[in-house]
Amino acid sequence: MKPLKKTKKTIMLFLLGMLLLVLSIIGIFWSSVSQYDDTELPTSSRDAAIVLGAALWSDQPSPALKERLEVAIDLYKKKRVQTLILSGGQGDDTISEAEGMKRYLLKHQIPEDALQLENRSTNTRENLINSKFLFKKNNIDTIYIVTHDYHMKRALSYAKQNGINAFPAVAHSTVLFTPFWKARECIALAKEAVLHP
Repeated sequence: MKPLKKTKKTIMLFLLGMLLLVLSIIGIFWSSVSQYDDTELPTSSRDAAIVLGAALWSDQPSPALKERLEVAIDLYKKKRVQTLILSGGQGDDTISEAEGMKRYLLKHQIPEDALQLENRSTNTRENLINSKFLFKKNNIDTIYIVTHDYHMKRALSYAKQNGINAFPAVAHSTVLFTPFWKARECIALAKEAVLHP
């Protein structure tokens, strides 16, 4: 075999191997972000639920955030929890995500004394770390995390890293283009694996 042909074949095999490796890694992360796709609303009781914030639209919960809040309403009205911790800081709106969630829940007959606000967080990790102070203050030991299915893996991972006894309460979306958000979450998990192995 001529050296040039041998070199081309070696390069092609290397590129094919790299492609297979990348696809395998993507498959692993995709499986991780998909593991809560069929999870139903829990039936056990916990001390509280933490609702992870998402975008507000003109100071109102976005359709995706409303999906999380509907899960929280369901948990509270079915007496699965007595306290809802609303976690999310201020983005481009005039109020924090936590305040926007509070207003929505009050309109849906959730009593104000059942709501605790954490309004400083700017990402998922901070949601859990900052809310932990409210757990201690209110003698909360076990919690549900309320977020979308694709986001749950990372949220529970952060909870575990911070010694939080957390369980999933999953929102399934009918308003989001889920493949996009799963792909985005795969990137977040990959970044997490590199920065915090």
